[in-house]
Amino acid sequence: MAVFKRKSGKGETEEYHYRFMQNGRLNYGVCEGCTNERAALKYERKKRVLAKAMAERKSDIEDFDKYREQVITGEKQITLTDAFDEFMKKPRDREPGKKRLAANLTYFNDFIAFMSKNYSDITSLRAVTTKHAEEYINLLKTKGAFSKEIKYISKNTKKPKEKTYLSKATSLSAATVNARHKLLKSVFLRLKKDIGIVHNPFDFSFMESDKEDREVFSEKELRVIGKNMSMPFTKPIFIIGICTGLSLSDICLLRWKEINFTLGVIENKRRRKTGTEIEIPILPPLRTFLQEQYPVTGTCEYVCPELAEMYLSNPSGINHRIKKFLEGLGIKTTVKLETRTRAVSNKSAHALRHTFAYMAGVYNIPLAIVQSILGHMSDEMTKMYQRHANLKDKQRYLAQLPIALVGDVNCETERDQLAELSRTLPIEEVREILNSFKKHPQALPKN
Repeated sequence: MAVFKRKSGKGETEEYHYRFMQNGRLNYGVCEGCTNERAALKYERKKRVLAKAMAERKSDIEDFDKYREQVITGEKQITLTDAFDEFMKKPRDREPGKKRLAANLTYFNDFIAFMSKNYSDITSLRAVTTKHAEEYINLLKTKGAFSKEIKYISKNTKKPKEKTYLSKATSLSAATVNARHKLLKSVFLRLKKDIGIVHNPFDFSFMESDKEDREVFSEKELRVIGKNMSMPFTKPIFIIGICTGLSLSDICLLRWKEINFTLGVIENKRRRKTGTEIEIPILPPLRTFLQEQYPVTGTCEYVCPELAEMYLSNPSGINHRIKKFLEGLGIKTTVKLETRTRAVSNKSAHALRHTFAYMAGVYNIPLAIVQSILGHMSDEMTKMYQRHANLKDKQRYLAQLPIALVGDVNCETERDQLAELSRTLPIEEVREILNSFKKHPQALPKN
């Protein structure tokens, strides 16, 4: 019987009931609001249609899951423990350096440890949800990394050893949280087709950065530095840095093949960090330094061999020397932030890059030219700006920069300005200047 009234000790119930089988499953219940058999039969038919539709929908979902397993993921799920290796197999524009790779692996392993401890039943990457992702990121914000054990390589002994210690940090900076968040988001983004997900669980807003702007060197500080810098470390770092805006790694690894004395430009050079191609006019102070350096190191690959050797073997030693040099001159190199437990660096070699950009802004050098020299932007944006910033423009605008590090503007700059005036002044004014010199021959050069 499709619909019926139940029997009880007092007779039949007033309401009608329905009962039927659908795909091996028993469906039953009360025909709500039905006062006669005809209405109850109509109610039961609606329930049958709905049950059939639900069964078909479930079948479609199961078929899709089967297709996803067999076709999309190749009959295998990517586990959390295998995810990072699968992520690294994906092609990318630029391979990360050893330090970045090690940091990324540490970040992902911390997330695995969090999931293993709190959600041991979740073993596949596809099973991770936004709830898990948000909980983990909130943990980083409030309590720091899940795993407090920090591993590092000690170089204080003849044979480097791996050592560990427990971190006492109770929170992470916004920049560090964002770095971890970005890595996890990238893993899911690159593998989402493989695991058959539509939504990336880490696709939510990053923290607002609490990073303080790195200070620039004042003109007074640059003059003090200029009087005390020396070879083979501090002088090349500060001369090259203030004249080019290059990062420390690019300064230390600057090669002679990238120096074009004829055109007066650093060319065919790519930033080590981003791979962006840059072209930088050689300012007079830098030209003088390079001309002095070439007879000494011209047969070597690097402009500054000692710098290159130390950077490649012990980059922290470079930073240590710079910090010691600056503090010896009374220049404070760190600042204490309310949001951080330790003082952070605010004046280092990287501050030269900021100083270069600051000075360019003060002297109204167009943003397009500054961006094309510093290589701050993406490849696409950089190319767009560089269409408007050719070598001639860069040389003309950079010639305005007074380099306090080596005193007043070099006389070569003034000669260039005079030469430019001779080409652009109206001929009547040029003749007037020449006539003035003829009236006062003692002002003319003797040779």
